[in-house]
Amino acid sequence: MNKFKEIKKYLNNQQVVQRYLGLPEKRTSTGIWYKSPFRSEKTASFCVSSKGIHDFGDSTHYDIISFVEKYFNATPNQAIDILCNDFGLSLNNPYKSKTVVNILKQKRDEENRAKEIIEIWFNSKFKEISDELKNTRRFIEVLKNTTYFDALAVLYMQEVKQEMLFEDLFDISQDEEKKTKLYLEELKNDKRG
Repeated sequence: MNKFKEIKKYLNNQQVVQRYLGLPEKRTSTGIWYKSPFRSEKTASFCVSSKGIHDFGDSTHYDIISFVEKYFNATPNQAIDILCNDFGLSLNNPYKSKTVVNILKQKRDEENRAKEIIEIWFNSKFKEISDELKNTRRFIEVLKNTTYFDALAVLYMQEVKQEMLFEDLFDISQDEEKKTKLYLEELKNDKRG
């Protein structure tokens, strides 16, 4: 029997997913439901049942090995090592497994911390831009009825500034790489300082 079939014989889908994702959002007759660990979502669309693990958000189906593989960004053999280590199975070399598992878990933790920091940064930047837009709109309303050249010039500059803020907001919300690069730059600056 190969190690992939063997590990599936010992572990079930719910047992494995609960180990890594904790308690489910809800339980139904079809299975247990989670918010997807692979993207941000408001409603649980990640179903785990005896038939398998299915992400209704992107229509991807997993078995326990492919789930662990994606969750830890690992190879299939590394996923086997992780499962063996976490569930106390001895299908592989235990010394090699523990080292690989620890490295992958550390990498996953670092990625989660980076995502949290980026999310916090994005939310604060979004609020800052939104507040600026509210203030700019109020200022525009005050100056709309005046005929003075200076006031109109200020009004024009405020509208230009507002358009630039909208463009920044759009760029920030559309470009995940930009957020990641900014975070990495901040991280490098923190290490230097």
